[in-house]
Amino acid sequence: MLFQICFIISFLTTNCALQLNFYTSVGQVRQEISLKDGCFQTYFTDQEYNAIIPGTIDFPGQRIIEQDLYNSNEELRNTDIYIRLNKYQNYQISKAKLIDPYSLLVKHDSSRYLFVSRDEIEFDKDPLMDGMILSVQLYNSTIKKTNMTYITRGLLWTPRYEVSIIDDQSATLRALADINNEHNRIYEITNSQLITGSVPLLSGSVRAPASMDKERVEYMEAAMSDTHSSISSTADSTNFGSYSYNITREFYLLPKSIKTFPFLSVMISFNYTLETAIYLSNGVSSGLFQRTFIIRPSEFLPAGTITFYLATTGITLGQGRLVDTPKQNEQKISVGNDPDVKFNIISIITATRQTPTYGQDVNVNVTISNRKDKQIVSVKLTINSGYRNTTLIIKNRSSSNITITQDPNNRSILIIQAIIQANQDEKFAFSLKQSN
Repeated sequence: MLFQICFIISFLTTNCALQLNFYTSVGQVRQEISLKDGCFQTYFTDQEYNAIIPGTIDFPGQRIIEQDLYNSNEELRNTDIYIRLNKYQNYQISKAKLIDPYSLLVKHDSSRYLFVSRDEIEFDKDPLMDGMILSVQLYNSTIKKTNMTYITRGLLWTPRYEVSIIDDQSATLRALADINNEHNRIYEITNSQLITGSVPLLSGSVRAPASMDKERVEYMEAAMSDTHSSISSTADSTNFGSYSYNITREFYLLPKSIKTFPFLSVMISFNYTLETAIYLSNGVSSGLFQRTFIIRPSEFLPAGTITFYLATTGITLGQGRLVDTPKQNEQKISVGNDPDVKFNIISIITATRQTPTYGQDVNVNVTISNRKDKQIVSVKLTINSGYRNTTLIIKNRSSSNITITQDPNNRSILIIQAIIQANQDEKFAFSLKQSN
């Protein structure tokens, strides 16, 4: 999932505008850069460089004469420095030359060489140690500005949803966008866009990212209490399977932080049911039903975490994973078993046939129990008989509240649906003639 973002960032040569397209796993950076005689140089910290996907740095539309990517310590080779020497605890500061920036070999007093530690070295300016320098010479030496692009980890957005349940057939949905900054820098964002989609990467091209501090700041934009969202309420769709959402205000993204905005005004139709599926076998089978929330959104919902709350008390009922859901498309989310609603199936083989094809005749008795004191429940039990040709013969049922049907596309699938009063059972007896 992707969002686009513009801000000002400091590099070695100049301050330039930066546009970012963010997915759930990577961000695509498009940075406007200034050049002198067709040359450009920039610095990446170790964390930033390790987050860049190898082979993705590019200058679209430009021919490259030469490009170098090397350790920033090389810029310090033969640099004039100051060293603090411990002369029996009476520190003396002397000028020296840094011969080797890795082993910290220095030349002192014009002729003496010695190794020093980092805390004994002083510089006239920020040494920018242990990072990477990108240096490029373009074929066209007359251009003053161009774009540099690359793909990086550590900047992303993830959607999540909160469903407030009023009753079994009504609920409201709030969509939230979490914008993640896993880097150690602050971004001043002036224009941005959330975009759904994915970027397949070759497994061999993934560099292990630098370790990042797990402690992050999480904060919710004050505008969340406002009825006017900071993100456009409708998406722009493309012919390439993506949607985009414009952020309409400027904001800061702090280091190691998650910033949250509401996005996407959407209505949902809602239904709650209990469902389970079982493969029919000889003997006794029993089990519980899964709590299942069914939503049908009025707009496309990008994949994300979805949490269900009871509107009257705020109690959390469960959490699940919502896949990409087209508008007016039904999506089921299961959030664990209901311990009060159970099924019991007794299956007895009454005959076995060998010709012309192998088959069985089976008597089946199904009991569904609701042990809740007040709540009426709606359940769906799917039974797979395992035989391609299955004939259903209904014997009896406890009431009109329980029904059984066969899947018209797969006759081996039987669907039992029931509405069960509090502290009541519903029963269904039927037989099957099965063959392959």
